[in-house]
Amino acid sequence: MSRRRHRRGFTLIELILVMIVVFTLAAIVAPRFSDFFPSYQVRKSTDQMMAWARKARSDAALTGTRQRLHLDEANGRYWIEAESRPIKDPGKFVKLSGTWSPETLPGAVVFEKVTITEPNSGEAGLKYIEFRPDGTSSEATVTISNDAGDRHVLRVESASSKIYIQHTAVDP
Repeated sequence: MSRRRHRRGFTLIELILVMIVVFTLAAIVAPRFSDFFPSYQVRKSTDQMMAWARKARSDAALTGTRQRLHLDEANGRYWIEAESRPIKDPGKFVKLSGTWSPETLPGAVVFEKVTITEPNSGEAGLKYIEFRPDGTSSEATVTISNDAGDRHVLRVESASSKIYIQHTAVDP
């Protein structure tokens, strides 16, 4: 009669299963904790606003209509409006809906400064970056920051409508 030895430790299958469970939990939990980091909120907000600006720019070229990315500094909101019928109703813009409904910056994140070279609406705190079908746009600088001094600057060049994030140093 042969006796089986009892092996101590884990098999490779058991280790792989445990790693799969740990990585799955980390993938689900990590993004939820990332919103607690103020610098991440500023970066995420700037990236999202850049995506919205790029959408407005590409829609202007694809549809042949002007698109405006509105920035409400006072309420920390932004949205896109499109000139729905430029021939019949020139200058009449309509807010996009669905996924592109107005968006609000996270609680601690604010528009620190919005500079746009072209004249905008007369409403205080409400400005827009206009993207035209010919590939030009308003020249704009949008600084997004928080109380901790984290800051990112979104730039839009007028002649090429180039959109990029200009990194800045953190204040001491």
